[in-house]
Amino acid sequence: MKTYLFKEEDYNTSRWTGGQTKELAIYPAESKYLDRNFIWRLSSATVEVEESDFSKLPDYDRVLMVLEGEVVLSYEGQRVARLKELEQDRFDGAWKTKSFGKITDFNLMVRKGNEGYVDLIYPESAKKDFTSAFDTKLPLATHALYCKEGYAVVTCGGDTHMMSAGQLMVLEYDRGETAEYSIMGEGVIIRSQIFYGDMKKELFAEEIPVEKASFDDFKCCMYLANVQFRWAKYLVKKLQSQWFDEALSSAIRKVEKFYLTTIAFMVGFIGIFAMLIYGNISNGTAVLLVAAWILADCLLVSPLIYMPFMPKPVRKHIKDINNLTPYEQRVREEELGRNEHLEKVMKKYKNSGRNLGN
Repeated sequence: MKTYLFKEEDYNTSRWTGGQTKELAIYPAESKYLDRNFIWRLSSATVEVEESDFSKLPDYDRVLMVLEGEVVLSYEGQRVARLKELEQDRFDGAWKTKSFGKITDFNLMVRKGNEGYVDLIYPESAKKDFTSAFDTKLPLATHALYCKEGYAVVTCGGDTHMMSAGQLMVLEYDRGETAEYSIMGEGVIIRSQIFYGDMKKELFAEEIPVEKASFDDFKCCMYLANVQFRWAKYLVKKLQSQWFDEALSSAIRKVEKFYLTTIAFMVGFIGIFAMLIYGNISNGTAVLLVAAWILADCLLVSPLIYMPFMPKPVRKHIKDINNLTPYEQRVREEELGRNEHLEKVMKKYKNSGRNLGN
């Protein structure tokens, strides 16, 4: 079991058009809300306008509890819910949701396929024991205790922690561990019980440890440098069953963006042309020199230019499309559906300040 106590200064706060949101906790910790790559997230938002539209989160189920005020939640085509202080509602993040009323709320977002529940605990002067209130087949569990008001003394795993209003205690339980803890104090504790599986392969790129450059990396760079042309996948059949991961693709774009290999090739070609004009070499010799330079560029010069930029070991970043992780499959599908030419045109107009619409 792992425990974390988050205080006001630990929260990430951001503003939106209708108010302010405090991110209390997110899992995994390296996740980012805007990237939608989290398994669960706890937050508290202050809604400062009478009407606001919720962001669509089609991959998540949500629980909203009112901390202050009253709100009407309208789920277009589904139903309507009216909530007073400390009342909650569960809904699908894919629903088109509008809220009416200025409130402060508490939000739990859980990626679909996992489970999340919110309830209330009213601490007393005598210690009271708690455990999971739900049966689940999911292997991992987190209990998050948010102190809305008052204070609480939480004992778990032999350690005792003091919580005051606005603080959050997160208790993470691994496979096979039973959630057990005790609470005493006074006030109101909002408890989130979250059950989930290990979804990192669905949400994040594979972590490939960096290694020292090797001759195999050079051979891979030789291959990469010579397949960067428009119709390569039709001429090199191997490419049709391969996918370059994000780290490798980014490195290739960096090299190609500044035309480093093209410039190196043209410098050599211009040198040979200059020798033909100003030197004492025949046309036949010039042809041989051009052929030799093309061969040297393909086998040595361009691969050497690629080498410093490529992530090592390079071969591990070249993936078989039949063995991609769920995350890699999603990224590849996004790449296949992307129109790079259109993106460049849009970027050009955006940077020029021209208005493409109302």
